[in-house]
Amino acid sequence: MLRDILRSAGIGCLLAGGILYFVGPSAANSPQTNEAGKIKALEQELEAVKRELAIAQRTSSVDQQANAHKDTAAKEEATTPSDGQVTKTILTIEPGAVSTKISSRLERAGIIESAAEFDRYLQEKGLSGRIQVGEYEVDSTMDLKTLASIITKAK
Repeated sequence: MLRDILRSAGIGCLLAGGILYFVGPSAANSPQTNEAGKIKALEQELEAVKRELAIAQRTSSVDQQANAHKDTAAKEEATTPSDGQVTKTILTIEPGAVSTKISSRLERAGIIESAAEFDRYLQEKGLSGRIQVGEYEVDSTMDLKTLASIITKAK
């Protein structure tokens, strides 16, 4: 979300610069060439940017709160593995989730023993960028290869 906002702001700046580059010399005849006019225009632009930033921050914080709520509300059937007991869980992957976060959630759920090991496996195999959004039923009998293939396979 924040990446999209920054990308949009960058594109807007580039477009504005391009327009000013081509329109600049002809604008010298306009009444806004004096310093007071330029300052007023810059202040108006600053206020507009402040409003957009405030909206972006509110939206970003709402998204973060929603994602945190989804993480805590993840459906887990069993969370305490013991010898001979199979731990099953529903892994929910939201848009923007990174492999380190997913690995740590799997470790907390008792599906894998080491989040660092699973994350390293995903990175070595080039799978960390291929993780698909969705809900996956996983259990503690699955090895790293099986888990990786499940969460990277398009539905």
